[in-house]
Amino acid sequence: MVAQSKVTRDITFVSSLPEQHQPQLEALLFFNRRQDKVLPGILDAISRYGAPEIVAGSHGLKVRVAGPVEAQCLFAVERAGGATRPVGVILYTRDSFERITVLHLVVAEEYAAGGPRADQHLLLRLVQAVRRVARRTSGIRHVELLYSHSRARAIAAYA
Repeated sequence: MVAQSKVTRDITFVSSLPEQHQPQLEALLFFNRRQDKVLPGILDAISRYGAPEIVAGSHGLKVRVAGPVEAQCLFAVERAGGATRPVGVILYTRDSFERITVLHLVVAEEYAAGGPRADQHLLLRLVQAVRRVARRTSGIRHVELLYSHSRARAIAAYA
């Protein structure tokens, strides 16, 4: 019997990606097969804030929206052996003094509910990362998510 070595997969969160990840990021963000499940939320976010677009800058790739607001992004990057790849993106904006709104949120299919790595709870971890940003930002009392089944739903409130 031949023993198989198990590849350790770590997830890290970063604010930009190396440019060589652009094809993987495009596939994740624009060609995700599960996006039809949240299509109304995607269309609402695009009509209100602009379409997401990948931009290359001096510090690597980021995602922004084409509309009038400035958005921040956070990437989940899987490190397996010596290789890395983006497996999640969360795009958010401070659209009022008291609120951060999550505009777009996507994870790779294997990390989504029902996927072989769903136990990593990547979607929740991305949202929690934005909640940590909110707690450190003066004046923020709410984080809202546009991709809920109802209209924008508060996912965190700070009293």
